[in-house]
Amino acid sequence: MIRISLYISIIKNKFIIFFQNFPNSLKISLLWLILMSGISLYGDLKGEIEDFPVLYKGRFRPADVYARLWLYDFYHSQSIKNEDLKTFRTPCSSALPFLWRLDRLGHQSFICTPLFWISSAEIKQLANLDILSNRFNYQELNSLTPTLSLNLTNKEGAEFSQLVQKLKQFSLIEQENPQEQLFQERLKSLQVQELSPQQIEATLEQEFPLVERLKQAGTLFKALPGKYGEGDWISLKAFKIKIFDKRTNCLKPIGNFTLYSNENFERIRDAYFAWEKAVSHENLNDQKKTYHYLGFSLKKAYATIAGHPYQEAAGKALYYPTLNQLYAEYAYYQFPWIKLLIVLYGFSAIFLMCFKNILNPKVKQSILMLLIVTFMLHTGLLLCRCYILNRPPVTNMFETVIYIPWVATLFSLTLAFLRRNTFVLFSASLSSFVLLVILEVTDLNQSLDQVQAVLDSQFWLLIHVLIVVGSYGIFILGSVLGHFYLCLALMHSSKTSTMRTLAQLILQTLYVGTAFLITGTILGGVWAAESWGRFWDWDPKESWAFISICLYLICIHAYRFHQIREFGLAFGAVIGFLAISFTWYGVNYILGTGLHSYGFGSGGEKYYYSFLLSEILFLISLSILKIRSIHSNKKEDKP
Repeated sequence: MIRISLYISIIKNKFIIFFQNFPNSLKISLLWLILMSGISLYGDLKGEIEDFPVLYKGRFRPADVYARLWLYDFYHSQSIKNEDLKTFRTPCSSALPFLWRLDRLGHQSFICTPLFWISSAEIKQLANLDILSNRFNYQELNSLTPTLSLNLTNKEGAEFSQLVQKLKQFSLIEQENPQEQLFQERLKSLQVQELSPQQIEATLEQEFPLVERLKQAGTLFKALPGKYGEGDWISLKAFKIKIFDKRTNCLKPIGNFTLYSNENFERIRDAYFAWEKAVSHENLNDQKKTYHYLGFSLKKAYATIAGHPYQEAAGKALYYPTLNQLYAEYAYYQFPWIKLLIVLYGFSAIFLMCFKNILNPKVKQSILMLLIVTFMLHTGLLLCRCYILNRPPVTNMFETVIYIPWVATLFSLTLAFLRRNTFVLFSASLSSFVLLVILEVTDLNQSLDQVQAVLDSQFWLLIHVLIVVGSYGIFILGSVLGHFYLCLALMHSSKTSTMRTLAQLILQTLYVGTAFLITGTILGGVWAAESWGRFWDWDPKESWAFISICLYLICIHAYRFHQIREFGLAFGAVIGFLAISFTWYGVNYILGTGLHSYGFGSGGEKYYYSFLLSEILFLISLSILKIRSIHSNKKEDKP
């Protein structure tokens, strides 16, 4: 122990010397380097050819992002594992080259590729698959029958249904469109019957409508905006479609079916066929040149419609993303921002804890600057999501887990400024670190998806959801402070100055958090009256919000009227957050009922139950020790 303490002391001194001697010129140089790197990165991204838009799951995304998300949906990873490169028939781990290859060769060339992720041991057992493996190929899974789902639980059955759907989607990826072969065969049979060109044209259109042929041209790389339907985008494979020309009684290449000008359409089509020719000839130099030209042509054409509405109804409009929004989304996926925040919040927590008693102002300023820089990066990440999606980032579980630690850090910085106390900064850094680690290790949907229709209101998202979810961030800060107070109460027989400060900080978090929660809940009732025609209906989400409010109000009133002391206040802060955690997670992931169905999900129940159990055991143990301590003090006071 003495040696460990000595090592810690040495490390402390080294850091103090480091921070003291850290020259201002170097700080300025580093900031300048970061700024210039950002500008350089932005300039590089604007020149990328992998950010032309592709329609995927209701949103227009950069091609590279689209490929990453497509691969993740099937393979459970945004890049190909090194051990699977051979079976994926690709020299690199990037998702985009593989998806181009799959689109060109069809699914039959990849039936032995371990593309399909299965996590359920129950499904593996029923399908006679290797329990220790998680990824399987199409050949292994193609024999699965839908009747297997009858023997599965609801959760496992849902996973199995998704697997069957993915197998079906994969099977539809063909090298050549079978519908086009049928079209040409039908044309030959009609010509044999010696029908007039007008009759042939009418029959073909009746049996093979052009709009349907365009929609079925391909399932991948829907990068062409169709002009026959609002928001319909067509696969690049549609360039291969041929139509009947009644003047020549023969087939001819399809004309412009996009919203682009004829000039842009022809440029993209020529670039696409030139790239396909280069790929078939295996000419790497030509492949690179033609692919760059294809990306350039797609982006140049898209620039003519970027930022314009593509669907309007009921006074609302949906807009194509601007080029800058596509650049931002492309950049968002190029770097592990969450991992960086985890590291920075982790270092902030360590430094704030290790140097809490250091009086040197330069050291304190440097540590505070680290946390502020981390917070600014966190803010930038949230603003980036807002900019890309044109909405506040609080519409699903993943986004709330990013937003809540941001609120906790913001409130801690405010408290630290008002109360001149840095311990609250340590609590915020620690809670942010833990939440983001949980976010990283769990399987939450991380993609930038469209907002659910019931939430599609910028006004109500701002004044209801941001306020309510923001209160969770304040409450988690109060809970962490409560844990520290309770632990200190066991270590000290009498109140210390630190404990008194903690009690005041806890009270402030409960005041502000409860005010936010009550305000947000009432505004949610107003939104419910507008959307569903009733203010309150004891929906599970509403019921647990009410329970949480009552618990916090009871705790605050009991403290203010001297029914409980600081220990009880800290105890109540911990219990209150357990209720908040169920309002936040339990209603959506465990109960799964009610009108708030847009937020439902699955997964992580065991971890949540473990968290609840550990907290309950902690509080029970603490209560027993506190009662024993009180009885012991009473005995000592007796003469």
